[in-house]
Amino acid sequence: MKKILSLFLCTILSLSMLTACKAQKTQEKFTGTIWDSFDTIISIVSFQDSQEDFDKFMDFANSEYARLDKLYDIYNNYPNLNNAKTINDNAGIQPVKVEEDLFNLIKFSVDTYSKTKGKVNIGMGSVLKIWHDVRENSEFEEPVLPTMEELEKANQHTSIDNIVLDEENMTVYITDPKASIDLGSIAKGYATELIADKLAQMTDNFIISAGGNVKTHGAPKDGRTRWGVGIQNPAVNENFEMIGGNIDLAYVAQEKSVVCSGGYQRFFVVDGQRYHHLIDPVTLFPLNYYQGVAILCEDSGMADALSTAIFMMEADEAIEFINSIPDVECMLILQDGTQQLTKGFEPYLQSYGITSKTPLE
Repeated sequence: MKKILSLFLCTILSLSMLTACKAQKTQEKFTGTIWDSFDTIISIVSFQDSQEDFDKFMDFANSEYARLDKLYDIYNNYPNLNNAKTINDNAGIQPVKVEEDLFNLIKFSVDTYSKTKGKVNIGMGSVLKIWHDVRENSEFEEPVLPTMEELEKANQHTSIDNIVLDEENMTVYITDPKASIDLGSIAKGYATELIADKLAQMTDNFIISAGGNVKTHGAPKDGRTRWGVGIQNPAVNENFEMIGGNIDLAYVAQEKSVVCSGGYQRFFVVDGQRYHHLIDPVTLFPLNYYQGVAILCEDSGMADALSTAIFMMEADEAIEFINSIPDVECMLILQDGTQQLTKGFEPYLQSYGITSKTPLE
């Protein structure tokens, strides 16, 4: 009996020691890159038990970004897939039955129109296409600015009411045959939010950086309490080349998104003037209030939309607008390089004494 009891106690002790060792196991930091989705480089960092676990994690993220990239694409058709281009191709012809992830993005975008005072309008495809074509052709020939006449003509087909959603049948119909949708102001952030929700079921920590869209989940597993997110310096030199570096660091954790917008990557130059890709729905031209803006909130899709919206507002209006939305903060980098930000952004910034080990409130 004593031998049996002794063996039982040793077994319990061994199991306890194994459990303790497993609990104390340090996870390794892994970094992966996705190269060919949403026209940007996507980097993901996570602390995992093994390379094998991280590879499975990255394979899933890669497949999801590739799937949503095709689904939200307005430029290309794909076999056996009704995507955003399919909807545009059928404008004025017939409703298009789509997958839930596309329907929900368009529904989210239509709702966002009123929430951003009309500054973010996915129905502006006819106007945005004119600017897109000039920008793309500028790589091969001297760009020529669109005329107000052609912009105003295209603008007659940009009403958000042209987009008819049938949730029961999961269809989208553009009633105006000359209208089209452009999801560029929201799609990447929305996709990142969708994918982050799924990745959160696989691990308790990661940070995604998708070309100006950053999404975090949990905290690093290396003694830090927060992830560090660089807020890129949006200034350019006389040749319109980015100066580089960061103007500040935001330290965030748990469910946070930091999204930056600016005119420093997609643009063309006419007579020494830079014309970027963020087109104001009122003037139908790019506005130049800022070098760049940054939004901090939980939802990456909303952050993407809001960063575009405030780029179209003067500073006082932008700050007031963001202050009216709960749990959203912003930073504005004006043309002279000075910054204006909402008060709630300060507890995240290195310039206000925050570090990667500052405890979360």
